[in-house]
Amino acid sequence: MLTLLRTTFVFLGFLALGSGFASADRLVQSGTRKTSGFRLLDQAGQADGQKIFQTRCFVCHGRGGKGDGPSAAGLPEKPQDLTDVNWQRSIADDRIRSVIHGGGAAIGKTGAMPPNPDLTQEQIQGLVAFVRSLAAK
Repeated sequence: MLTLLRTTFVFLGFLALGSGFASADRLVQSGTRKTSGFRLLDQAGQADGQKIFQTRCFVCHGRGGKGDGPSAAGLPEKPQDLTDVNWQRSIADDRIRSVIHGGGAAIGKTGAMPPNPDLTQEQIQGLVAFVRSLAAK
């Protein structure tokens, strides 16, 4: 009887774990990453992030996020190409949030990237969602 209970418990555990992986796969496939403490953004949230990017970030990162903005040539360190798939895979959302909020110095990079302490967490998350949408464009 005890063995049957253990087997049932393990099976239900794997079933629950498997459904969690399926949900995570759907999130990644849809281009949205779920991170703790932040809600998933809809298309409107990502569009808000794009508006902020096109008013603040494009100057260095370029309209398409390739690091080729009008001010990029004069910088001692080239801005990150946000479309680089390898970079996208290697960077966590939390790190992107940190650099948006605290600037380059917050993650040990150049202080040429200014901090954005005036942005709300929702606005920062919108920017993260937009940055993620730039992968391989």
